[in-house]
Order: sequence, then structure tokens, then C-alpha cells
Amino acid sequence: MIRTLVLLAGLIWCAGAAATTSQVPDFALIDHEGRFHQLSRYADQRAVVVFVHSPDCDVSEAALPEILALRNRFANSPVRFLVLVPDSGETRADLAELADQLNTDTPFLLDSSQLVSDALDFTRSGEVLVVNPARGDILYRGGVGLYKGDPMQQALAANLPGMSSHLHYVVHSVLRGEPFIDNPSASEGKPLVLDKIEAIRSQAISYENDVAPILVDRCVGCHQKQGVAPWVMDGHRMVQGWSGMIRETLLTRRMPPGQIDYDYASRYEDVHHISDEEMRILMHWIETGASRDESGDDPLALLSAQDSEWELGEPDLVIEFPEHQVPATGVLDYVFVPLEIGLTEDKWVSAYAFDVDEKSALHHVIVYTQDARQQRQNASRGGSRTNFGGYAPGRGHIELDPDTGILLQRDMRFMIQFHYTTIGRELTDRTRLGLYFHDTPPQHVLERTAVMNGEFVIPPGVREFPVTARTVIPDDSYLYSFAPHMHYRGKHIRFRAVYPDGGEEKLLSIPNFQHNWQMVYRLREPVFLPAGTEIVAEGAFDNSRFNPLNPDPTVEVKWGDQVWDEMFLAWMRIGTAR
Repeated sequence: MIRTLVLLAGLIWCAGAAATTSQVPDFALIDHEGRFHQLSRYADQRAVVVFVHSPDCDVSEAALPEILALRNRFANSPVRFLVLVPDSGETRADLAELADQLNTDTPFLLDSSQLVSDALDFTRSGEVLVVNPARGDILYRGGVGLYKGDPMQQALAANLPGMSSHLHYVVHSVLRGEPFIDNPSASEGKPLVLDKIEAIRSQAISYENDVAPILVDRCVGCHQKQGVAPWVMDGHRMVQGWSGMIRETLLTRRMPPGQIDYDYASRYEDVHHISDEEMRILMHWIETGASRDESGDDPLALLSAQDSEWELGEPDLVIEFPEHQVPATGVLDYVFVPLEIGLTEDKWVSAYAFDVDEKSALHHVIVYTQDARQQRQNASRGGSRTNFGGYAPGRGHIELDPDTGILLQRDMRFMIQFHYTTIGRELTDRTRLGLYFHDTPPQHVLERTAVMNGEFVIPPGVREFPVTARTVIPDDSYLYSFAPHMHYRGKHIRFRAVYPDGGEEKLLSIPNFQHNWQMVYRLREPVFLPAGTEIVAEGAFDNSRFNPLNPDPTVEVKWGDQVWDEMFLAWMRIGTAR
């Protein structure tokens, strides 16, 4: 025993010396309940424990109860436990069922691309990483180390009363800021087979044939001249120079913007969703040097700017908005401007698009209609009005379903709401609205309605402040799209329908809401909503200092117009038979 204690003392002396030189990249995944988890978002914690689990591995299965027990034991301590499951046929539903069987709310993260498992350098099932989330430092890598059977483990157990495993001892030590014995035994689980990663690495990836088409489909729409992105994908050298950042944005799912939960992606059009296969191609290309053979033309360099300012082609009618002078500094109130449409007959709108002059300063435009009665009720804040549509970053044009349209009556006018933000220099904005009309009246008339809650007060510093909103659909209708809206503290939002017969349907989930991308999510097939259907929106705000967009985590936040205030709503396109 004395010899064992001497050995242990020597191990303690060098504990963690090698581990502290190693780091893991930031990463993000969605758990079995559809919740978004990002390593850096846990920067307020002393440690994050990541356990890689394979359901077909006996060692991993034996160690999993210990992970869950430690999660409960340290529930009130600054440490988070995550179970990572590399995709080998499992689905999120499978993981949800497993979590239910185990009666745990520990996050089970399905690594469907296998990129995170690869980036964390996991090699065996049952392996565990203890990471400092603020810096990415690896504090411990090894097995869970259940205290049984192994002489070293038995010696540790004898000298560390109350500890159930080596991982228990490691987490205990990290939380107390004490040195610990590093890795007496590695995981004895099955070798981790990342078959999808191995398959892509066996391929020769071509910039021209494999990489550039992905960039054109997923990225160039924003990363072009006059686009909203901060740099232009105009050729291989530019992309190669930014390849490190591209890798980071893929691992953290920061790009493409406005991503919905990938379990819902197939239900929606133009969702800016990048597939697992596309991510693997890009990541493999980047890790092998992001090169090209330069024997042919560069597909990105061949792209030219659109001949027209209009994404949908030349409109049937162009509405010139008034010119706006935006100062260099200061807080700008909303501005309402009445504008005549000039129609001589009723028209059915099939699509609309905005040609925005100063994207950096225009926070949003909302276009309302006013019929003759509403015009008589006009007031300084826009008066009585009906929501037509609008622009926000990431939302430049709207194409309606072919059998639907928005009615513009000949006696209507527009009431335009402008909201500008200052950017440090004076500028002039000249935005235009392009309208596209049906040749014949459509089958369904579209209206815009909202589900919203303005009665909330967000306390200072809170990480997760839940908010719910509800609205009842009065008539038989079809749901065509959602346009959720929150500000900088918006964290996540999801929607479901509660039908009159008591049944429910999940409609949409945005696990990582980003204020800078106010997207419209358009259903491929409209959802029928019988009269009396309740639409429920459930979301949360992050008013803590760990929200990188939070303008001030020390203040109480309520509903308000400015971006440092908050909103909780979603505009919905609802169609009824004409």
C-alpha cells in the first residue's frame, strides 16, 4: 500500500501537465429535445464533461449510468454533462426514447455529421473529455474509470472515500481547483468507427466540382458585392483565406444563417440548411489545405453580379420610397410615411421584393395597407392599418404559393414603417419595393396575422427566461409561413398547433435564434388549420453576460421598439378560400 501511495503521489505531481496544452475547438449540436448546445455558451461553468456513447458498446453502456449519476450529483455545481452519440444509425427519436427509459434530462447530442466527434479526437466509445469551456482547454481525457477490478483503481478508491469513479474524482478536483491524477486507465470501449468521415477522406475533393457548387448554393447569395455578408466569395483565394473561419462557423452552426432544426428542414422551402454531406466535403477540403489545381476556370470568379437589381426579375410595379437621411450617431425613432400606390383597378400580388440601398443601416421596413376607412383613421403612428409584408436582413423577397395572393384594392394606399440604426457615418437610403401581380385571381387570399406576447419582464442576468404566446385561428385556414421576431436577447423559439379535437402538431423549431437574420420560413405544403386551432409559440431570452449579442445584461428588459428592448412574436401567412 505504501508503494501504491508513493506512486499516486508521483502521479498527482504531474497531473494535467500534458492535458493543459491541448485544446478542442468550439462546437454546437442539437440534443434529443431539440435544444441547442454550444461549448462556448457554457463559459460561466468551470467544466463541461463530454461522454461519447455508442449503444452497441458494452463498456459505454456500463459507464453511462455513472455519467447520469454524476450529472445529478453535481446538478447545483458549475459543471455540465453532455452525452455525444456519433451517428451509426440512431435517430433523435431513438435518443429521446433512451433518455426517457433512463429517466434523465441529460442532453443526448446526435452528431449526425460525425464532424464534432472527429474534431474532439474521440477514438473509443466510453471515452470522456473534461473541458474548460471558456478556453477549450482539455482538463482530462480518458475512461470513466469505474472503481472496481483494477488494482490502481482500487488503490484510488481506498484513498478517495466517497468517490464512485475516476471521473467523479476528476470533476470533484476541478471544481475545488485541486490537482488530480491524470488518466490511470484509458477507455476500453470499442474503437469508434466514424464511417462517414472515413468515406469522405478516401475521396479526392475538387474545389471546382465539389466545393464551389456548395458555396454557390449556400453562401454566395449573401457573400457577394452589395450583399449583407462582410466579405465577398469572388474566387478561390478569398475563400481559402477565410477557410479557418468557415470551419469555425460550420462546427458551431453559425452559418448558414437562420438555420431551423434539421428535423424540420424537409418541410420548408429555402431554409438555408447545409447538409451533413456538404459540411463533410467542406471540412475535408479545408483540413487538406483548401487548394485547387488551377487548371480550369474558377467557378466563383466566373459569377457576375445580377443584371437586374431585382432578385425575381423586373417587377410589374415599382414603388419608390422616399429618400431618408441617416445621421452618423444617435437613436432613431420609427418613421411612418403614407404612400400612394396609384392602382386603377384591384390587383392580386403574387410576389414582392425590396431593393435596399443601405443594408447596413436599414433595420427593417414594414409595409401596411390602408383602405379608405383606415385612411380616415390615420394617426401619427400609422393609424389603423393591415400588415402587407416587410424587409429585414435575410428577407429580401417573398414569393407566394402559386394558388395564393394578397389583394391590393384600387383605393388602398401604403403606410410604410421605417426603422434605421446609425453606423458611425452619415448616409442616404433610397429603398424601393417591387410588386409582381397575378394575371388572374388566385384560389386563396392571404392575410398576415401574428402570434405575440408583449407582457413580459426579463430580469437582469438570467440565462433562460421562457415566454409563451398563443392565438386562435377563427376560420378554416391554411398556414403558409412563419416569420419569427425577437431582438438581441432572443435565444430559441418553436411553434405547435393545438387542434380543436385535442391533437397537437409540431410545426417549426429554431433552436438558435439569431436576431441578425430575420427569416421567413415557408412551408412546402401548407398546413390545414380547422377553425378554433390554437397556435402556440414557446421560446426564451438570454439576458446574461454570456450572450455575445446582449447590449446590457445588467438591466431589466421589456417590450419595446428599439433593438435593446425586446419583442416576442411571429407573423404568419394564413390563407382562406376566396
